[in-house]
Amino acid sequence: MPGLYILPSSWLLDATPEAVWETVASPDMSWPRWWPGCTLQDLATDPRAEADAETADPTAELLATTVRLRFRAALGYHLSITIHPTAAARPRIIEFDAGGDLAGTGRIRLFPVPAAAPGNAPGDAAQTRMDIDWRVRPTRPWMRLLTPVARPVFTAAHSLLMRQGERGLRRELAGSGNPSRTAEEGAHTG
Repeated sequence: MPGLYILPSSWLLDATPEAVWETVASPDMSWPRWWPGCTLQDLATDPRAEADAETADPTAELLATTVRLRFRAALGYHLSITIHPTAAARPRIIEFDAGGDLAGTGRIRLFPVPAAAPGNAPGDAAQTRMDIDWRVRPTRPWMRLLTPVARPVFTAAHSLLMRQGERGLRRELAGSGNPSRTAEEGAHTG
């Protein structure tokens, strides 16, 4: 399809899927705190979900949330993207619709990476592989016009932006009292 960008990324994080989920799927949208170049423009919750907040589970709260984020690309332009989760299975997958400057869909999947270190129980997850897949089209006229010739440049800018997000999330998880990091650090100091 002309103009469609299929943008996969895979991050390896030193945390359990549960710890990664708590950070990336937080309904209060923590991304701007740890993702360089990302700012929160708007965070909205479906009023019906707010009324049921006392009984709603965090996944239902996540699905009732729509966020608009602004990302600064390395090439000097900004993208305003609206993300609305459409499906979630804690702590494994979030699917979402994207709107704004990029329209389409996305998916975040978390996979435990078993620990190979001596002393860890079989099946313990010391790391998480986070796969992020975007299937989007630019909506800004100048981006649509340039896509036929600038696709490699836009794709490279996306890759750089994603690497910045990965580094930021790694720092966030390392400093958040993450159980995987705490155990690992204790093993090295004991």
